[in-house]
Amino acid sequence: MKIAFTGRLAEDRANEGVPVKRLVVDGFGKFIKREGDQIVVTEKGKVVHRDLAEDLRQVVVIGGGGISFDAMELLGECGVDLIKVDWKGEVVCRLSSSLMRTVQTRREQYAAYNDKRGGHLSIAFIYGKVKNQYALLGTLAKARADSSPNVSEALLEARNTLGTILNELEEMPEAPINELRGKLMGIEGNCSRIYWEAVSKILPEEFGFPGRSGRYAKDPINAMLNYGYALLEGEVWHGVHYAGLDPYGGFLHVDRPGKASMVLDLMEEFRQQIVDRNIISIATKGMVRPDEFENCEGVCKLGEKPKRLLVGSIEALFEEYIRHKEVKIRWTDLIMSQAVDVAKYLRGETSKYEPFYLRW
Repeated sequence: MKIAFTGRLAEDRANEGVPVKRLVVDGFGKFIKREGDQIVVTEKGKVVHRDLAEDLRQVVVIGGGGISFDAMELLGECGVDLIKVDWKGEVVCRLSSSLMRTVQTRREQYAAYNDKRGGHLSIAFIYGKVKNQYALLGTLAKARADSSPNVSEALLEARNTLGTILNELEEMPEAPINELRGKLMGIEGNCSRIYWEAVSKILPEEFGFPGRSGRYAKDPINAMLNYGYALLEGEVWHGVHYAGLDPYGGFLHVDRPGKASMVLDLMEEFRQQIVDRNIISIATKGMVRPDEFENCEGVCKLGEKPKRLLVGSIEALFEEYIRHKEVKIRWTDLIMSQAVDVAKYLRGETSKYEPFYLRW
């Protein structure tokens, strides 16, 4: 893997002919423009990076900066996503090329909201999430079995509790999502509480992690989680769009103007292994310090060092390979594959949807 910075660029040539570059433009004053078939990044009038648009798959803009309409048009022609992430770690804008795939997918997606298919998918999304929480707690416990046996035991106890809940999910009867949402969200909330309470036992005390708080983070860990989830959201959105699904037509997450519910649904399967695990490693290995974060309008903000470290590690991870179902596959391709599997299930091409989770 080759890494450069404009921001940052991750590249993998393993799949020849497939655009795999991901360009992250970070820093006030940078401008993105078009020169022929190239995307060019400038700073104070000086070119700091350039790439053929056809070699890109995603451009992420963080912080201040600008982009020309010509550059946006070129990115659209080449099917490159453009994502804007603000300093709070929230995706505030996403531009993409024309809709792909067949309209039948969306027709079935809307119809499934009122039948058992919506419930089937929602159960699967939560099952995948809890299964990955279960697996990650097991991995963390194993790594501490000798150095911190008491902490390891606490992690295993939490994991075993999640295992019991997984059995409950496996036995849950399928029904339209409106009949299941209350119970499913209750299970999800309970599992998340157990999971984060266990994780908090291994995070350094100086980070002051109070548990998962969601938006408007008050502490460094939650600030990093929000930023990491924003990067993941952009990647999942790409997969959902590619599969021909409506990003706003979710099942588990309720409809709300501007809320990409389908993206949030599918994200549940990937939060733990892509974002949580990464941030836990960064914090426990002392790669960042609490004093490298800032308080801005009552919200914890990532300083330059933790932001570059976090963005760099997660964007690089998207291009790494894992072995899943006896197949070696990149994380970015796995996310897209799961979105395609959702679409296939909705169109009746498969009898069930199998969520992603790593076995432990």
